[in-house]
Amino acid sequence: AMTVEYMNQRKQFGVPIATFQALRHRVADMKMQLELARSMSYYATLKLGAPEAERRQALSRAKVQLGQAMRFVSQQGVQLHGGIGVTDEYAGSHYFKKLTQLEMSFGDTLHHLGEVSARMQDTAGVFA
Repeated sequence: AMTVEYMNQRKQFGVPIATFQALRHRVADMKMQLELARSMSYYATLKLGAPEAERRQALSRAKVQLGQAMRFVSQQGVQLHGGIGVTDEYAGSHYFKKLTQLEMSFGDTLHHLGEVSARMQDTAGVFA
């Protein structure tokens, strides 16, 4: 919401940058990543009562999706805000830092991707 509001206010060539199709596509990609992360969060929540191996796999899958989404959305937010997106005075830079920290918490995306990959290799050829 903050990025869309900024894009509606910021003008270049006499028009709001929100009218530029390429930037609108970036915002749509950000929304898509957000919805994918939300769906995987719900999936992991539903698996909390499952047996340990299944629960751990679901949590790792969710963490991979969340990590990718946090990194993508925060980086795109900084890009779409331009120079002000990295200043300490602007809330966007704080969101970027917090999302980067969260992506690294409880095992980073690469760690959990390795967990998912190992489980897939363990069950190769088996529908599990």
